[in-house]
Amino acid sequence: MSRPPELKLQQLQYLIAITEHGGLRSAAQALNVTAAAVSKGLQELENTAGTRLLERQAQGLQLTPAGRKLLTRARLIQSEVDLAMQELGTARASTRIRFTVGVTPWISLTLLTPTMLRFAQTRPDVSLRIFDVFGSDYAALRDGSMDLAIGLAPPEEGAAELAARPLFSYEHAIACRRGHPLQQARHLEELAGQSWLVSHEIGQYKPPLRDFFLAHYGDTPSAGSGSGQIHQYRSLHMMELICNSDLLSVVPWPVIEASRQHYPVEALTLKERLPASTTCYVTRRNAPLNGCVGDFVDAMMHVLTDTTMRERFLHPRVLRSLDVIAQRQ
Repeated sequence: MSRPPELKLQQLQYLIAITEHGGLRSAAQALNVTAAAVSKGLQELENTAGTRLLERQAQGLQLTPAGRKLLTRARLIQSEVDLAMQELGTARASTRIRFTVGVTPWISLTLLTPTMLRFAQTRPDVSLRIFDVFGSDYAALRDGSMDLAIGLAPPEEGAAELAARPLFSYEHAIACRRGHPLQQARHLEELAGQSWLVSHEIGQYKPPLRDFFLAHYGDTPSAGSGSGQIHQYRSLHMMELICNSDLLSVVPWPVIEASRQHYPVEALTLKERLPASTTCYVTRRNAPLNGCVGDFVDAMMHVLTDTTMRERFLHPRVLRSLDVIAQRQ
């Protein structure tokens, strides 16, 4: 028993292209193949059909009656194939990988946009969900509702189930509005009795800040002696409050550099050197570092080290305030 003739989709596409573009060469250019490939495909299609499908006439290649019939069917087949690919694309989109990342708010102001764009280029199959994380609160990472966090290392007493790997370090500064009465202060002690807006618990600060706060304000936010108080506000909108009041704040140097473009903010030049902090990427312990986690970290490292990316998105002073520690291991 002989096998029935075998029509190939590519051959039908050649027939459609020749008809729509008027010749072998123009069809080949439209399909980005060689004219020889189109000619061979057409010959194979005619051999399968057992009849001529195109004839060369004065005005160029013209369909025979058999060719016109097959063209109608070929277009229907191509239409069904296109529809099937659209449906498959919709199915793929509905099953895109969802990857949840928590970032310290100041990173949202500086590094997040170029990192997201870079990540989207390398992982078009992933839908990102991004949330703010404050301090070392990684409850969402522990319960599995977050896949990766970019922030401070978790405290030792709560780090058993988490792994933190350093990305970069940065120093802090005391921020105030431009024209603040104490803008020229040179020592922490000159700031005693002022009111503060901070983003962490007092106990999370390192000396000399922690000792200064404990000595003059007690150990909890909203505690204070005299007229000065410490208030806690976990949001980048705190810069708005600082610039419209006499509140002082402790902020990362990158925030100072980034905020100067938008807010009349200044950093005090103190004799005491404020402690540095290290930003880490934090995962659940034993979580694989390949896949989305590794790709997101690599995207951030690319932003930190690639000249073109830096010049496009980040003010040079922001990057100079960061000390890149190590690439992903």
